[in-house]
Amino acid sequence: MSAYTVTSIPLAKVPNVHNGTGDQHDPTFATVVPASVPGSGQLMFVGADVRVTTMLYQLNSNVVVPNWFGVAVPDGIQDFTRPNIFFHPTPGQAGYVDADYPTKAGLWPNLFYYMERLGKQMAGAARDQIVIMPFLTNAATNTGILPQIWHDTFTDILTQVRAAQGADDGSALTISQVVVSSFSAGIIYSHFFRALATDLAPLLAEIWDFDGGISSYATYSAALETDSHTVIQYDSSSPQYTRSFHVPWPRWAGFYNKNAVPKTASQVHPLIRDFMFLHAASISEVGALIVPPAPVAAPQAAPPAVGAPLPSPAVPVAPAPVAGPVAVPAAPVTTIPVAPPFAPPVPTPRAPAIVPSVPAPLAAPGTPIAPAAPETGAPAVAEPAATAAQAAPLPLYAASEGGCCVAIAGIVAAVATTTQAAITAITAIASLGASEDGS
Repeated sequence: MSAYTVTSIPLAKVPNVHNGTGDQHDPTFATVVPASVPGSGQLMFVGADVRVTTMLYQLNSNVVVPNWFGVAVPDGIQDFTRPNIFFHPTPGQAGYVDADYPTKAGLWPNLFYYMERLGKQMAGAARDQIVIMPFLTNAATNTGILPQIWHDTFTDILTQVRAAQGADDGSALTISQVVVSSFSAGIIYSHFFRALATDLAPLLAEIWDFDGGISSYATYSAALETDSHTVIQYDSSSPQYTRSFHVPWPRWAGFYNKNAVPKTASQVHPLIRDFMFLHAASISEVGALIVPPAPVAAPQAAPPAVGAPLPSPAVPVAPAPVAGPVAVPAAPVTTIPVAPPFAPPVPTPRAPAIVPSVPAPLAAPGTPIAPAAPETGAPAVAEPAATAAQAAPLPLYAASEGGCCVAIAGIVAAVATTTQAAITAITAIASLGASEDGS
């Protein structure tokens, strides 16, 4: 039992940032093809039909950090014991003010957009993991009180999530495995949480690092090179770590939005957040794949009771005489095309593979995605990088969700409303929030 009362609360939609708490359905969500990520070939993209439930929990004290926890639950989940604890980037560089944190004034509600973006990718990978993201201030790089309360607090949250999903069997829920993941400068939160969290060691199964090497805290990404845990890592610039999946800008030449193909590492940076989370979930060994429920067989008639008279055999009836054929015009038959059902991706091995250089089209599941109109935003000031190689700040957008790397650098912001109705849902990936950088 947590030392704090944990309560589920609603969060309203923030236009052009996120859709608030509740059930989210995107029939043409843009996803990377997992098999195209290993190696050095072009990345490929497809549309996926995904459903996720986003939730928000708060502690009964507004003086502690963290006291808000975003949650994303992929549709059809069966296992509520394997949380993926995600750390957003340090939010100060995106305009988030620590003084606004207790009342969640200013930009803080925007940060919830992560639950939608990451949750949809988890649903696209059909992996039995629940994403939990603590909202952290810029100053709380040691993750505040989280190392002391995480186990009981997350157990309470997962128990409430299980009940909300109609899967409460009355048993006590016990966390069985943990994934700790982070994007860009969020690696500093990840580092201190893993170093300080009580009772985490026997449960920590995997560490995911999304381009932390381009942030001001790159040394913590480098430290994962010798970590004994399973590490799933991605980088946008020159290969820095032998364990990392290298996805520099030339590999994005087949990006589904032809008007926003990245040309620099800083433009690739936010795309790693928005596409590689699905790949990590697809190759993760934490949690089984979510399998759709088997169709229910039609009920069969019960056999006659013992001693009951058997039904009389059918007596053939002679056909009635027909006066003659009568010509009746046949009614026209309209054929309605049915889109193929979404098939969850199969986990792929991490060994390099030769990938075709021709990108897969995207729209409805398996069909092309046309370029979307670019989105605009007012740049904010990025946090300075740690080294000369990282000196150029990544573009930020003041309307973005928050976090050191939380913004979608101009690239994803370019994915906006398209004139083609077939991909309206896909362009929501850009409209759900402006970009943030990864310092």
